[in-house]
Amino acid sequence: MTDYLRTVPLGKATVSVINVGDLILRLSAEMNVPESEWRPRYAAIFERPSPFPSQCIHIALPGASVLVDAGNYAISAPPDSLYLPPNYQPPPGLMVQLLEIGVRPEDVTHLVITHAHFDHYDGVTAERNGEYVPCFPNARCFLGKADWEQPETQKALQDPNSLESLTLGVMHRQGLLELVGGDRDLVPGIRTIAAPGESAGHQVVRVHSEGQTLYCLGDLYHHTIEVEQPTWMVTWANPDINLASRHALVKAALAENALLIAAHIPSVGRLEGTLSGARWVAV
Repeated sequence: MTDYLRTVPLGKATVSVINVGDLILRLSAEMNVPESEWRPRYAAIFERPSPFPSQCIHIALPGASVLVDAGNYAISAPPDSLYLPPNYQPPPGLMVQLLEIGVRPEDVTHLVITHAHFDHYDGVTAERNGEYVPCFPNARCFLGKADWEQPETQKALQDPNSLESLTLGVMHRQGLLELVGGDRDLVPGIRTIAAPGESAGHQVVRVHSEGQTLYCLGDLYHHTIEVEQPTWMVTWANPDINLASRHALVKAALAENALLIAAHIPSVGRLEGTLSGARWVAV
């Protein structure tokens, strides 16, 4: 297995973590934490630019092929992007990596978009013969209804050349997009769970097989520091709602000894309880 593609067994399920490319971010610029709070303990981490993977997750279960998020690094990090690592050669694209694990585009049965931030859905369609078509033609696509209904999303959908129109709009027009208003069972053992805060419709995915549990967290956390410091988060998150979603996840994950995968955290982890809450432990 390559360093950009990892596989995690989970009961009868096989979970593959697919990194389509790294972005360079500086926590001090992205998070809502005053310098007086982060400098005493986390100065080195907050000050230095650090690579953050852009990870999609494939879940294979008997009778189901589920993809969580679909990123296109060429769109997320174009040549003029401020987030592009210098002299960086990205991994193969999502479609190529899926083929490496034996998954053809037409095999995917369910496509979950954790939230409507561009790097999580810009790979749901591709241009062919001058028009945009679904990359996973047999997959139902599940998106939080609250993200779809956001005024900025609806405004973007009116522009036929916007990313939203060329991706989510195409899925909607072809009858493949299903808007989720709460929790939703996709197939036995896989459930989407509303976890708003990063966005209004943000959702996580719970996978359970033969007594083992794993959560695909989307952007509930961007860095392991946020697990230790749950009130620390990115500037665009809704603080109170995001904090409630984090508390709910921590309670469930600790009780289930669950594995965790976040879109931008390199390691697969578990939570370990502490006197003040929890911390992320890489596994």
